[in-house]
Amino acid sequence: MTAPATIDGQSLDYGPTQGESFRYRTRNQLTVTQQILESENFYTLRADGVVRLTLMNPGQRLLWRLGYEELNLRIEGAFPSPRVEGLRGTVVTLATTPQGEVLDALASGVTSPGIGGQYVERAAAAFLPRLPEGSAAPGAAWTDTLLVTEVLQGVTAQVTTILRYTVADTSALAGRAVVPVEYTGTISVTGSGVIEGSRVEVQGSGRVSGHYLFDPGDRVFDLHEQEQVLESTLTLMSPDQRTVGIPSRQVLQARSERLF
Repeated sequence: MTAPATIDGQSLDYGPTQGESFRYRTRNQLTVTQQILESENFYTLRADGVVRLTLMNPGQRLLWRLGYEELNLRIEGAFPSPRVEGLRGTVVTLATTPQGEVLDALASGVTSPGIGGQYVERAAAAFLPRLPEGSAAPGAAWTDTLLVTEVLQGVTAQVTTILRYTVADTSALAGRAVVPVEYTGTISVTGSGVIEGSRVEVQGSGRVSGHYLFDPGDRVFDLHEQEQVLESTLTLMSPDQRTVGIPSRQVLQARSERLF
């Protein structure tokens, strides 16, 4: 295990004590608006919970255990709220680099109807904010490109997110020195597939912004807030070459705060 990083310009990396657990309160809200012909549909998904993060194996390939102690999902709009009783106690095994790049995510114990392992794994993979490869001195900046492939109902989409991070001045939270990092970026989506005999294409773009506080003493993050706005169009082409375009707008607001 490498020595803990400090806040005087040295590099940052994840690496808490092996077996030590950290609990976080999470709050996520996703609002989706779709225009289908002359009708506008919308729904809002709210997800609140408590997760426990534990480092199982240190090193260059960190192995984490992310467990859902509490989870409440509510949907307002066109869909009923899913049952989540079976998700309490669900565990995701997460493999990352010391900078938080996700190498693998595998969920176990997912039994709640309507909530698959892929959804839980995707949420877990986005849990740890990315750290810089180099100096974390105030004013330091770096860029990351994140590539994700999503498959949903026969449509395969490539999501590309380009983020630019900047280290702000040293701050404090709950009396502890932390490193504040801000970031902004762009999102692009492109994909295609076949649904019930109709050709489907999706194109979209958006923006993302957020910030997090990293604790160099415990070598975990204390707070992470993010907002994403994505506008896309789903185009359906029937076998007789008729096309229908369905524009949509998604707004995601996410917050994870460490419980002391």
